[in-house]
Amino acid sequence: MKKPVLLDCTLRDGGNQNNWEFTPTDVRTLVTTLDAARIDVIEVGYRGGSGSRSSADAGITAHCTPEFLAALPEVHHAELAVMVVPTVCPVQAMDDLPDSPIGMVRIAAYPWNIAGVPEYVRAARNLGLRTGVNLMAVSYADPAQLTEIARTLRAEQPDVCYVADSFGALTPDDVRTRVAVLREHLDCPIGLHAHNNLGLAAANALAGLDAGVDWLDASLCAMARGAGNLATEQAAAFLTAWPKYATHTDLAQVCAAAEYVAEQVLPRPMVVRRQEIAAGINDHHYYYQDRIDKISARYGLDPWEVGRRIGATRPRKVLDDVVADVCHEMTGGHTA
Repeated sequence: MKKPVLLDCTLRDGGNQNNWEFTPTDVRTLVTTLDAARIDVIEVGYRGGSGSRSSADAGITAHCTPEFLAALPEVHHAELAVMVVPTVCPVQAMDDLPDSPIGMVRIAAYPWNIAGVPEYVRAARNLGLRTGVNLMAVSYADPAQLTEIARTLRAEQPDVCYVADSFGALTPDDVRTRVAVLREHLDCPIGLHAHNNLGLAAANALAGLDAGVDWLDASLCAMARGAGNLATEQAAAFLTAWPKYATHTDLAQVCAAAEYVAEQVLPRPMVVRRQEIAAGINDHHYYYQDRIDKISARYGLDPWEVGRRIGATRPRKVLDDVVADVCHEMTGGHTA
């Protein structure tokens, strides 16, 4: 029986829905309930901010200050983790973490800036912390590129390496292919961070488990950017119901945490509608979609076609100029 490690990232990735404005009561309730539910790892936020959404007024879990970490409730089962994005967080910002309850640092990077990751893995390990790497936008990396990325990571191999479907564009076959490449070239466990833009988060998680994934990311009520993640309560449910898997997670407690998020935390229910699906099918960052809709309308263009062309360029940043350049090329510079 396979017993996956279940990591809940509500307080970190869920912040994309509420600007990381979790109250002290929210943090205490979620950490305590998830710990009682025997979730393996609870990611409590970013150290140093999100790399994909800068916000001057972001809440407490966007930065995980020493004061915030010191106030976290004691846990008896779960390991506590933070995420670091090297493009916005200097490596020295981790130096105080050994004096906190944090036991694990996850380093998030895109395929085009993976070269800086080994330094962060080495630094975190030297501080006595477990390490993970989340390879974001993995839909933009083909097998040959993934092989090169794996060779880079072997210099300072983390404790787990994640396939992160940042744009919700992967199908189960895509997941199997990418997991197989990383398993071939790395000697560490492989994880999966699935987004639900195409309604495939649970299907991709199951395909990943069959392909050799050992860790699953999830968030309560799927709370995350756009269409959201694999829901923690759904992951706990299928791991409990399916005899081929083993779990020590208490499903009733996980559902209690999810009910709290639904009633007290989420600003609106998570949905999978046109905008979320468009970002997934066109393979681009969800934060592009509003820009695509507005700028396409200015040029009198079909936003689906504009989105398809943007995804094909594999843009590295979410910028209005990227959308405008595509629209300009499609119309010869003529607005509607």
